[in-house]
Amino acid sequence: MFKPSLKSVWTLVVLSLISYGLYNWAEFSRVPQKQPHYDEKLAAARLMENWIGMLKEAKAPEAAFVDEVNDPARTLLIGQKHTLITSTEGNHQAKLATTNPNTAAMMVQIFKEAGLEKGDKVALAVTGSFPGLNLAAYAACKVLELQPVVITSVSSSWYGATDPDFNWLDMEKVLADQGQIPFRSVAASIGGADDRGRSLSPEGRRLALEAMRRNGVHSLNGDSLSLESSEDEDISAAVDARMQTYQDAVSKDLKGYSAYINIGGGVVSLGHPENANVIPLGYTRHLPEDNYPAKGVVHYFSEHGVSIINFKYVPRAFAAMLERYGIPWRPDHVAKPGEGSMFAKERYDLRVVGLAVAIMAVLVLIVIRYDLRMQRLGENSAGPDEHM
Repeated sequence: MFKPSLKSVWTLVVLSLISYGLYNWAEFSRVPQKQPHYDEKLAAARLMENWIGMLKEAKAPEAAFVDEVNDPARTLLIGQKHTLITSTEGNHQAKLATTNPNTAAMMVQIFKEAGLEKGDKVALAVTGSFPGLNLAAYAACKVLELQPVVITSVSSSWYGATDPDFNWLDMEKVLADQGQIPFRSVAASIGGADDRGRSLSPEGRRLALEAMRRNGVHSLNGDSLSLESSEDEDISAAVDARMQTYQDAVSKDLKGYSAYINIGGGVVSLGHPENANVIPLGYTRHLPEDNYPAKGVVHYFSEHGVSIINFKYVPRAFAAMLERYGIPWRPDHVAKPGEGSMFAKERYDLRVVGLAVAIMAVLVLIVIRYDLRMQRLGENSAGPDEHM
């Protein structure tokens, strides 16, 4: 007859098997648990996916080619490396990763972390370099019912919105004409090394200005292609022009904005290329104190107590930020809205886990009590002489 005892090999085997079964029961009790702001995130991701389709349909008849190697999802958001409005080097993988429609969900999450609420006015600086991130920010603004005041830099780094005939302003107009966005850029600049296209050819600068004219967007550069002034004077003047534009959009000082959002590496926005290594990615309440080589728009907003949200490509840090929000750096498939840890995370059913632990604890206690009982019975049955 089997007698349970911790000294018995068979008892330990039986307890081990039961323990293994209870462990598996608890392990398979995991269920997906929706994360905060699930509905808003999913709505933004779906919106971005729809917008990519609209832009693709608008551009496809005029597209010179579709690069299925550099743009495997065929979004047409990955432009050619070199065109007349290409301003500087860029990272292809960063551009590709941010065409994921769930990037819009990341924007919702970060905007919520910054405390943005319905009706808040935000200053938004975009460039042609990251059309995917631009779409994500626009989708998040629409879903959360924010009021963005947008200024665009037309030129783009490698693999961005580099098509002179279908740059970011053209993409924005397509969405506006189809009633998808209730806002558009209030002004634009050529962009480039000093925000006036110093890194572009004269023809490239002309094409950027032409893009502003055909889209009815005010040019912060005027209509002149002259580069007679110094670079420092150009940047200072460009910063002043942007600050005045943002100021004109609010009835009070810059504190009328709830956040300043920067997308891309516009030198006027960040102040100096070196500043990108100091200004944190994502949301930050106050910029870190540092001996900045030069101040940009981001610094003046921060000095007025406005929160900063920054999306500038910085090696390794940019990939780490995307991964933190569940956006794969090197996706192995075309992403669909709702994928990733931002939407749902598996959680154990604590009722099952608790019951499994309780069952195992009871079984062990039963065996221990049985051992103690048998020990006492053995001691009581022993005669007095046996203890001498």
